[in-house]
Amino acid sequence: MRLSPRTTLSVLVLMTVTGGLLTFGPRHGVAAPAQTLARTLTVTEEEPIAAPGQGAMLYLGIETQAADSRSAQSDAQQALERLRQGLRAAGVPSADVHVTGYRIGTTTRSKETKSMVWQNLQVQVPSPDKLGPAIDAAVASGATYVQGMLGQGLSPKAEERAIAVANAVRAARSDAQAIANALGEKLGRPSEVDVHMQPLGASGPRYVMQVKVSFSG
Repeated sequence: MRLSPRTTLSVLVLMTVTGGLLTFGPRHGVAAPAQTLARTLTVTEEEPIAAPGQGAMLYLGIETQAADSRSAQSDAQQALERLRQGLRAAGVPSADVHVTGYRIGTTTRSKETKSMVWQNLQVQVPSPDKLGPAIDAAVASGATYVQGMLGQGLSPKAEERAIAVANAVRAARSDAQAIANALGEKLGRPSEVDVHMQPLGASGPRYVMQVKVSFSG
């Protein structure tokens, strides 16, 4: 079984063999029942994902109000777009601006009732030095609530996740093939694949991509 260290984090390989791999011949002159001929080999690989670095997180709120609900929602959409544009000018991609809460209600001030829209946003700032400009841009763009936090770990991007999945799948097939060769059996076709990314608390890579592949004969 290959255990080449692909990063500084040791690769954990868990293997579960159920029954065997494929069809086995008759034992003691008695053919095995047809339903017992199927065999499954399951291999689990964990592929570390290099930490993309330290960034910052920005939590924002926007409040808009109008005479009626439809107008308030329209104003809220425009306010969100202004905020995205302001953050984009400060170096924060629009894809990293996420609406995490949206609420519609009413408020009464000076005996006048108006429709209100509250929006909560979470913004992933790419680097700590951009947090200050992002806060300034958010305030200038109409944010009514601003909270910034430094030292937040950035999540792996799509291409980093894809590379980790591919590496883990290749390693799983290689390990399964080695087991099959050692048992003198033919490796079956993949029948089930489960992919899961989870964070790590240790230093170094902050995430690990876990891929479980089952081969059935």
